[in-house]
Amino acid sequence: MGRGRWMTSTGRTRAARANDEGAISDDEDGRTSAEAERLGRTGRRSGDAERIAREYEERERETMRRSSGTQYAFGKPQSPRETWEPFARKARVGLLEERARGAACDAVRASLHVCVEDDAFKSRTSVELPREAYVKRMDKLVNEFVQRDLSYMSVEDKADARKMVDAIERYLFEEQQYRTPQGWREAFSPYRTYFHNVIAQKIGIPATLAAIYLGFLDRLKTRGELDACGDIRVTLRVSRGADPTPRRPMGITADESCPNGSVVVTGDDVVRMQLMALKRAFWPWEWDDARDSGFLLAIEAAAYGKDDRMNTAAGVVGIIQPTGRPFGDLPMALLVTERLAELDGNVGYEQRDMGVLLYHSGYRRDARDALVAFEQWKATAKLAAVEVDDATDAPRPDFQWVAGDPVEAARLSLREDEALNKLLLELDRDSLEHIFDS
Repeated sequence: MGRGRWMTSTGRTRAARANDEGAISDDEDGRTSAEAERLGRTGRRSGDAERIAREYEERERETMRRSSGTQYAFGKPQSPRETWEPFARKARVGLLEERARGAACDAVRASLHVCVEDDAFKSRTSVELPREAYVKRMDKLVNEFVQRDLSYMSVEDKADARKMVDAIERYLFEEQQYRTPQGWREAFSPYRTYFHNVIAQKIGIPATLAAIYLGFLDRLKTRGELDACGDIRVTLRVSRGADPTPRRPMGITADESCPNGSVVVTGDDVVRMQLMALKRAFWPWEWDDARDSGFLLAIEAAAYGKDDRMNTAAGVVGIIQPTGRPFGDLPMALLVTERLAELDGNVGYEQRDMGVLLYHSGYRRDARDALVAFEQWKATAKLAAVEVDDATDAPRPDFQWVAGDPVEAARLSLREDEALNKLLLELDRDSLEHIFDS
């Protein structure tokens, strides 16, 4: 019985196979249609290959239709310029408006304007960074402090400015555990600089922590919580000295003097210092720690590096260097320096640095205009220094950390001037050739 069933099954199988073979016909290449349906050694049938190809083409057309207008960089889709540029433009206007408020500048909102513009420019996003969400996070910190800490302080303690400072710093730096990075080189990390990262991760450079501190005080003042104790000021150490470890901001009362090597900062100051940290982080060349400047290598690369593949711009990648940081972020460095120059009224050393970055970015005419304006400003500044008794009244870079041998510093400054003069001669020649050609 079992054998019969086996034979019956086998017979049916052979019959079906015979019917299939009967339906087989040879193709033009001499292969049967069954053989043509097979793909190599895998033995998988491909009789619907044309249908699969058509479906793939339809999906590809639909994908291209949806992504029309989308830009790509290194394979990453980006929104068109018309989408993200309004975010950046609005943030720049907001930053300048906050600065124009002077002492009333909100360090929190000003810092977030920097974050929004950089996020829009860097990521080409179609969604604006939610600045209001981070403002509310700041407000939440203040609400918690008022409800939990201030509610237990007596009227006499609230009137004591020193006790109020201690309570605020205990809440921010002990309970909430806001702190600075461990190493001083991390003090120039963009991730530790941007306000929205710092308020969420609770690790940030001193300038951004100072923005949180100032924003905290401003919101307490608006609530009237500081009326009894008077003004509280925030100080930051700007001279590294022998210990370069970043130090958190410190509050002082109106009666206390500022510690040595520190300055009392405002909202405008801390935003400027954040931008300076970002400038150093994005600067494509090595940064001279002794002079706190990366201009020397940048200007020498522009003046003398015409035949050198190293130290020159390499498309959107940045600058290829034989030593030091192999790549920088030239567009971001230019964006940050442009804002610093704008905050300075487009005069001074930031304009000089912007000029050399413009040159490396290919904007030679704009670079010449910026560098010529800097030379004119520098000549005016030297005349001002001669006319006054105290030369420190003349314009100079803000928050510059200067250390090392002054003789060596003078030698490096001379190298900068020589390279700058050579580059200006080249740009002047290009300008004259353009005039004659036209």
